[in-house]
Amino acid sequence: MSAVEQYTYAHRDTGALKLRILRPLGETHRRTAVLHLHGGGWRSGAPAMLDPRSRALSALGYTVIQVQYRLLDDVVTWPAPVTDLRSALRWVVEHAVELGVRPSAIALWGHSAGAHICLMTACTVDSGDLDHPDDDQSTPVSIAAVIDCYGPTSFHSGATPLIAAGPDGPDFAAIAANQREDGALPGIDLLAEPCNEDQAHALSPLTQLTADFPPTMIVHGTHDTLIRPENSRRLSDSLGRLGVVSELVTFAECGHEFDAAPSYAAVLAAHIDVFLRRVLRDPDLTNEIYEHSMFRTLTPQ
Repeated sequence: MSAVEQYTYAHRDTGALKLRILRPLGETHRRTAVLHLHGGGWRSGAPAMLDPRSRALSALGYTVIQVQYRLLDDVVTWPAPVTDLRSALRWVVEHAVELGVRPSAIALWGHSAGAHICLMTACTVDSGDLDHPDDDQSTPVSIAAVIDCYGPTSFHSGATPLIAAGPDGPDFAAIAANQREDGALPGIDLLAEPCNEDQAHALSPLTQLTADFPPTMIVHGTHDTLIRPENSRRLSDSLGRLGVVSELVTFAECGHEFDAAPSYAAVLAAHIDVFLRRVLRDPDLTNEIYEHSMFRTLTPQ
């Protein structure tokens, strides 16, 4: 098992922000960096909770970099996590030689709220107004691929604020109860204040996609009641209409964060490996493997 290296990539008023880096073991080294973001309703969680999943992918030859981002509270507000991820991307580009990765082969991988942060960062990659003033803006922000695991993709202006974080973190049952049938969450859950339709749209990856969006792998459990699978289906449909390379993989009878189980973490890592090899390395070499090993729906044994 590889040791976790820890580095400070940015300083904020809330303190230092860290990266936890898991380098690949063995002979396989794909020179691809995967920035990995945890879930937790934007207000809770920590990078280390991703360790089993990060290790499963690093074992396949990837440099997996867990990103600590600022959690939202009364002081830290949206879009602070996007600003943090942009800073982390720049840090990785600036240290690509030491990390042994290609600056042109940096992928984002997020779970739940972390997936939403990844999607929004990819949607706004050219938005310099989201940069932190301490960042060196001459360093480009580049995203080669996105892996979205059950992230929310749309928000609406209705409902009431039921997500306030207490001693045990966000009220996840309230998040589930506030969803519309199409999977959209109330924007107030993210902004912590009432929002109008324009503000809700500004939070929604679905409303900001373009044909230049990076190749995207979308993962969802069919029995996820916290973030409904409709979020991923709508994202897949929208990317398809735009001609963006994408793949929707659904896991039958699985709920939210199903891949926290080691067996599922290994299965998911194998599919991510095939997807990334397809879109980042040699498509002609991996198309046949990809077509025979990526299933639309995976059923637990």
